Amino acid sequence: MRVFDLHADTMLDILNQDLKGGTDVLAQRHFPDYQTGEVEGLIYALWVPTSEEAAREFTPEAEGMEPQEIMMRMIARSFREFRETDTIEIAYHLSDFPGIRAKGKVPVILGIEGFYGFNGDPDMIDVMYRLGFRHGMLTWNDDNEFASGATFTGEDKGLTPKGVQIVRRMEELRMIIDVSHASEQTFWDILENTSCPVIASHSNAWGLCRHPRNLKDDQIRALAARGGVIGMNTWWEFINEKGPGVTGANVDDLAAHARYIADLVGPEYVGCGFDFCNYLQDEELTIGIESAAQCQLFLDALRKQGFSEDEVRLIAWDNSVRVIDHILG
Repeated sequence: MRVFDLHADTMLDILNQDLKGGTDVLAQRHFPDYQTGEVEGLIYALWVPTSEEAAREFTPEAEGMEPQEIMMRMIARSFREFRETDTIEIAYHLSDFPGIRAKGKVPVILGIEGFYGFNGDPDMIDVMYRLGFRHGMLTWNDDNEFASGATFTGEDKGLTPKGVQIVRRMEELRMIIDVSHASEQTFWDILENTSCPVIASHSNAWGLCRHPRNLKDDQIRALAARGGVIGMNTWWEFINEKGPGVTGANVDDLAAHARYIADLVGPEYVGCGFDFCNYLQDEELTIGIESAAQCQLFLDALRKQGFSEDEVRLIAWDNSVRVIDHILG
C-alpha cells in the first residue's frame, strides 16, 4: 500500500555526504528504501542547525559555518542531486504526482524546518517560494525571530510580529503551514492568525507521551477542526518512556499513538511523518520501524490496532494528499 511521508530530513544527508565527497546520495542511500517501503511521496524538510551543539551532532562536516551559509549550501547541493538523479522529482502541486510517478520517480515537495537561515527577514519566505519551497515550520526546537520553539527558553512568547507577518504571507502564497516544533503558544497564535488547514508533520500524542514535541488533546481537536493532519513520528523519545534498544519503543507503540488520535478526532486526521534518522550517525532507532524500508510494518501495526483497510489507506496516503491538494492544488 502506497505511503506518503510528511517529514524527511534527506537534504541534510545530501549535504553531509557531499561534504565528505559522496555523490548520487538519493539513488544509493534513499531510493531503495522508498521502493521497499512503497513510499510514493514525501516532504523533504530543509533543516539548519540552531546551535553549535546541534551543528556538531548533525552537520559535523559544516563546523564553523553560519546558519544561512549552511542553508544555502544545503539548497545548492540538494538541487544538484535533484537535477542529476532519476529517482525523485520536485512536485509543486498534487497534479504533478501522476506524471512524476509515470517516469518511475518519487514526487517530493520541498519544505523548511525552521527559518533560522532567514536572518530574521520575513521577506525570505518569498525567496524560498520562488525556489520551489511549498511548506514551512517557523521553528525547530529553539526560539528565533519569528516564534517560540517547542523547547523555548524562559517564557513561551508565541508568534512575534514578524511571525504573524510570515504566516499570513505563507497563507497568501498557499504554502503548507506546519506546527510541529512550535511551542504551545506558537501553535495557538498560528491558528489565530490563519484560516487554512495546518499540519503537524511529525508529532505524536501528548496523552501517551508527555514530551513537548507532542500535541495535547485540545491541540489535536483544533488541528482536526481545521481539516489538517498529524504525521506519526518514529523518534522513540516521542513514543513512550521505555527508551531505545531491544526492550524500548517499537512500531506497535507508535501505532498506539495513531489509535489514540483516531479515537479522539477520527482516523481522517492521522498520517505518516516518520522523521527517519537511520542515515544519521549514532542515533537510536525505534524497533520495527527503523527506516523507510519498513513502512509497511507500520501499516501492519495499524491493522493490529483495529484499523480497517480503508482507514489504513487514509493514514498511509489519503489524509496527507487531501491536505496537500486543498492547499497547493
